[in-house]
Amino acid sequence: MPVERSQLSVEDVFARLADSLNTYEHRPQQVELAFRMNQSFCRKETGVFEAGTGTGKSLAALVPAALSGKRVVISSATIALQEQYIHKDIPLLQSILPFEIDAQVMKGRSNYIGLRRWKDALLEGEVDDRLVNWVNSTSTGDVAELEFMPPFDLWNEIDSDSDDCLRNKCPQFNQCFYFDARKRSEKANILVVNHALLLADAASHGNIIPQYELLIVDEAQHLPSIARDAFSVSISVRGLRMLASKAIKKVVVPPAIVREMELESDHFFSRLNVRFPAPKTRLKDPIEEAGGLRSSLMVLKAWLEEQQFEHILDVEMAREKAKLKAKALLTTTNNYINCLDLLMKPSKDWVIWTERGDAAGSRFEVVAAPLDVSGFLSSLLFDKPGLEASVWMSATLATGGEDPFAYFKSQVGAPGHVIQSKVSSPFDYKRQALLYLPANLPEPNHQDFIWESCREIERLVKLSNGCAFVLFTSYSAMNRSFDILKDVLPFECKKQGEMPRKRLLDWFRATPSAVLFGTNSFWEGVSIDGDQLSCVIIDRIPFQAPDDPIYEARCEAIKDDSSGDWFKSLALPHAIMRLKQGVGRLIRTRSDRGIVAILDPRVTRKQYGRLILECLPPMRIIRSLEDIDSIDEKLDSY
Repeated sequence: MPVERSQLSVEDVFARLADSLNTYEHRPQQVELAFRMNQSFCRKETGVFEAGTGTGKSLAALVPAALSGKRVVISSATIALQEQYIHKDIPLLQSILPFEIDAQVMKGRSNYIGLRRWKDALLEGEVDDRLVNWVNSTSTGDVAELEFMPPFDLWNEIDSDSDDCLRNKCPQFNQCFYFDARKRSEKANILVVNHALLLADAASHGNIIPQYELLIVDEAQHLPSIARDAFSVSISVRGLRMLASKAIKKVVVPPAIVREMELESDHFFSRLNVRFPAPKTRLKDPIEEAGGLRSSLMVLKAWLEEQQFEHILDVEMAREKAKLKAKALLTTTNNYINCLDLLMKPSKDWVIWTERGDAAGSRFEVVAAPLDVSGFLSSLLFDKPGLEASVWMSATLATGGEDPFAYFKSQVGAPGHVIQSKVSSPFDYKRQALLYLPANLPEPNHQDFIWESCREIERLVKLSNGCAFVLFTSYSAMNRSFDILKDVLPFECKKQGEMPRKRLLDWFRATPSAVLFGTNSFWEGVSIDGDQLSCVIIDRIPFQAPDDPIYEARCEAIKDDSSGDWFKSLALPHAIMRLKQGVGRLIRTRSDRGIVAILDPRVTRKQYGRLILECLPPMRIIRSLEDIDSIDEKLDSY
């Protein structure tokens, strides 16, 4: 007699996995995490969970998702994790369940080629033959299939764009790759998306992702920063030049309107370029020079809104196409006007800054970002109509204190009552890893810190026979240390920036005793199993850069509140979360062994260092390397 979905419990599913698959490894922590998430779904409450490395959180999340019988959206920050869900964990679960799971990856429109726009591009000029061959052979239209990336400006003209979409009036509608993917998604009960698409759907009030009842946010620590980017507005030299070019080519805006906009743009950015020569400058006072550019954009906006394009012969929907192109230009124009409005009348709820991409000012940009995205996330996600429950998880959400999840919950606007839990890692860190905290290094701001820390790096890397990540909080520290050590270490060394990230990781995996010097992008999302990585060195506690405009503004806002403590409520939790990510590079499997070194003496000298150590995996701490001949021998002595 077939077993119904409703007859299965979380424990039943894991028992089936253990009975049916020789490769499945039973982990009590994984079952516990799945049980807690199922509680959240059944009670229709928000869940916040930290699951230590090795727990198998993605499979744990999928079990209650599959048992729910409802449509579930799973959102992650990285493509690698999306692929793990679709190509590994969901097929594994499907193989032992007595009912079907229909799972689909959902991507934003810009990932798909628009066939009508593609044909228009072919008429306008030459296109790479490789792109032509791909379009003629692809069954998905997904740009991820390409082994090369088309130029940005070209892809921007041929991708599937909502502002330039004729929908069912389009002659290519029945062959549309985006709408074909959308139809498949509407039939699925599990949808795997990324954070950017999740936020875009929330902002559009559900016009992108089909209605869903349950939400799983994986890699949840990234959502606030991705949300800040999603809700930001900006205006740049390059963007205005593109707008002017498209205005003339696409919809034949009168030259006088475009010329006035270009003159005001030159005036505006040349003045800013002189006033703000630093690479990044936060703006607090109104910028009156923005008024002229805003006025010229308002003229363009009025012209675009008024046009009916009645002078165009409506052959092959030419008039409708022109209206769509005007609509796309209008969206861009409105965004620029919104940015200039904030520039002219600053708001305490927004942070505004300039960025210089080069000395000449040809890549000058002004950015306005919301100071706090928790309100956006609360209203758009937690209070989303039809959403019954959501769970938020990662390996690095807890930051210590009376409520270890307080910092994360404040960042995302979580409701007052949540189901929350820290699920420990199945790894035996005391037997698998050492934590080295040097006793006598100077403070990080001391002039001798780089030299002294390089001596420690040299000792550690020789002790581990290479096989090391050396992680830094800044490019300048990385470059200086690399220059000091590259000819001293008896191993092949490379640093971030010498080649693309993926190629660097491929080099590291293939090179015996390799040493990789890296910054931000190597602190997380990197998994090197086995002996190839047995040493992770971190130069200092990763406090956020004090010159970051958003961080500076958030600190000021907390200081203005007499009851607030910017260090305890912002600086320290951020650093702990980031440090846990870096430390987590070392132990990825039960058989991994090695040493983590944090060279920053504040971990042991400052009172807050105790809280930092409490949040790290329970490794065995050592303060000297003098009596150690081998990391393995030291670990075996436990």
